[in-house]
Parts: sequence; structure tokens; C-alpha cells
Amino acid sequence: MKIALFVGMWALVVMSFGQTTFPAPSDPGMYVEESDGLLKIIGQIAEFKRSGSALVSHATIGIKSQKENIQLLGPHAQTVVSSQPIFYFLPAKQEADAGVNAGDLILIRLEEKPERRQFEIAARGAWRSSSGISLTHQVQLMRSEVKSGVYRIAPASSLDRGEYALYLSRGEGMAAYVYDFGVQERATVVAKEHQTTSVSQSAPQIQSISAADFSSKPRASTPSIAPVFKDATIGAFCDGNPDLHHDGVTLTALAPGGPADQAGIKAGDAILAVNDRYLFTIRELQDEITRHQPGTKIAIRYRRYSTIYDTFLVVAQSQ
Repeated sequence: MKIALFVGMWALVVMSFGQTTFPAPSDPGMYVEESDGLLKIIGQIAEFKRSGSALVSHATIGIKSQKENIQLLGPHAQTVVSSQPIFYFLPAKQEADAGVNAGDLILIRLEEKPERRQFEIAARGAWRSSSGISLTHQVQLMRSEVKSGVYRIAPASSLDRGEYALYLSRGEGMAAYVYDFGVQERATVVAKEHQTTSVSQSAPQIQSISAADFSSKPRASTPSIAPVFKDATIGAFCDGNPDLHHDGVTLTALAPGGPADQAGIKAGDAILAVNDRYLFTIRELQDEITRHQPGTKIAIRYRRYSTIYDTFLVVAQSQ
């Protein structure tokens, strides 16, 4: 009876996995299912490799293995998902022509460092020689084809809190791709959302916050507040709760001729990182900019639609 019950439950899980809650994506890429639709995850080429323990390996005559790692910038991924995420993958035409499908995807638990994340792709030593991603770092995936050329992917079990990546080996001379994401408990996310709502109801809201000159220029309909940040400016503004977590901080307006405007950034672009530090709230962007004196050159990574750009600008003195 217990065996029959287990088989029946597993069949229900498989049937549920084969159902599509949302319309399958029509544009190539990787998507994660959210409560209100599908969110596209921007991937990156897995090309930055770093050899670790080379000196120790040489000193120990190969007893200590020398490892080769793929490294990803920043301690956390931009995309945060629940512990039971469901992904959709639609290969690009060049990938599909080369035979790429969901079977080429590997889910990896990333090793976390203070300023980066990484995973091992090779190791060499006196007692160990390997290439490819170790099975100890892989997480089992369930895959199905929901329509021709569109695949649905999910972990076989709930994921622990941490940093992960879907690794895609594309073959045919094409560089491998990495779609990174972080996992945090859904209960924690909901608690934070309720806490933010409670605070926002009891405190005056700043409808327009300068993410750059930080002199807090509110619109006429908002309460007048005293300036908090006085000096640094990149000439850009944001709307919304300054502590709400976003996948990048979206700019709603730019000061004509300001540093951001001169760098080619536009209203609607989302700031992802400053000097390689990824940012998730307006306040984090505020704090990061104010660390720099006017005249300082800083690196800005931003997203426009589905494309990520890198540029430099010089922090200006606020007027």
C-alpha cells in the first residue's frame, strides 16, 4: 500500500511538472516562473577562468591539486528565486541548429566568496585529474518539453538558501553560458514584504528620490523633507520606496547634461552595479554614490531592456 501510494504521488508530481501555468516564452532565453508571469534571466558567457592553489600545488609536488574555476562577479546574483523555482528555456536559433536542448543544462551550487562566486571546471594533481563540473557540485534537474523547442526545468528537490547557476554547454565552438540566481526562503521574502508595507504606511513616502544628487527633490504632491545627501551627483532620479528590493534600480529621470546623461544612460535604464558592487535598493545606490567625492571616476553597469552595458562617468558636485 505504501509503495502504491508513493508511485501515485510521484505520477502526480510528474503530471504537474508537465503542465504550463503561463504561456511558453516566444523569445530565446532563460526564464523563471513568478506569481505574475515569467521573468527573463540575463545570462553571461562563462569565460573568466582563474587557477587556484597553483603555488601550493607546486610546493607539495602535486599532492595539493591545482584547480581551475569559472568566476562570476559579485557576491550575489541579481535574480532571487524561491526554493522551488521553475525555469523555461528556449534556445537561440544558432544553439538549436547545433542541437542544444535542456539536456545540456547543468544546475550548480556555487562556491561563495566575499566579492565573487565560482565553480570548479578542472583540477590537476598527483592524485587527481579531472575536467568538467564535479558531480558533488551538481543538483539534479527534471526536464520536459512543453512545446516544440521550449523546455521546462526544475530542481528535483527544494534548494537550500545560497547561490546557484544553470550552466549551458553550447558546443560547436560557442562559449558556455551561465544563468546565475540566488535562493532565499519564501517565508523570509514575505516577512520582509510585510515589514516594508507596515513601514511605508506609517512614514511619509518620497515619490521621487535622487539616486545621484541625493538632495531629495520631492514632487509638489509629496511632503517637504530636509536634504540628506549634499555633495555627490550623477544627475539621475528614482521613484518608490528606498528600501524595496529590486532587480536593479530603475531610473525615472535624468538631469540634462548631467554625468549619467553624458555617459549615454537613459530614463528607464536600471543601474545594476557601481564599481563592480551590485545594488538592489535605491538606498544602496544612494549610499554607494555618496562614498565618492565629486570628480571621482566610477564604473557603472546598467541594463536597458535585456542588454547589459558598462560605462564610466565622473561624479559631479550637486547644485
